[in-house]
Amino acid sequence: MTRHVEHAVELELDGVAAAEVRALFDALESTGIESLAASAPHVHPHVSVAVARDAAPELIADVLAGVVAGPLPRLTLSSLGAFLAPANVLFLGVTPTRELLGLNAAVHVRLDHAGILVRPIYRPGAYVPHCTLAMRPGSLDVAVRASLVAPLPIEAAAVAMRVVEVPTGKVRATVG
Repeated sequence: MTRHVEHAVELELDGVAAAEVRALFDALESTGIESLAASAPHVHPHVSVAVARDAAPELIADVLAGVVAGPLPRLTLSSLGAFLAPANVLFLGVTPTRELLGLNAAVHVRLDHAGILVRPIYRPGAYVPHCTLAMRPGSLDVAVRASLVAPLPIEAAAVAMRVVEVPTGKVRATVG
């Protein structure tokens, strides 16, 4: 069996918004639900725009250099949601703006042009912008109830676009 190496292209949240997401990680942990931060200690609050497979992180960063002409898009974490398949994932939904969807599309055009394989669920048309709170929570019901303390909406500035190792969350490159 071939093991694939994956790297996410992530938008890092500003300090204030990140602190609010970390408070939700803590709320989950207090109920016995393993948060994303507990399952991968290097993970920081973020919104992924793509996940690439079998490409060096430096190559991904080089391919994406200059993809953002101005400031990174503002993000509004506006809802609580869950993916149910292929496994339960609890997340904060991000309002899909023209700027965020445009960045998602531009990133995929560049990755496709370079021949870099990506996870289909992040492609334009399938992309559901989100900030993951917990992967495979033991009880989705308990996780949702613990997350109802979220001070929504959370307004966030994306402060950097990084290439991050999946699933460890280790930053491997910054997109400039």
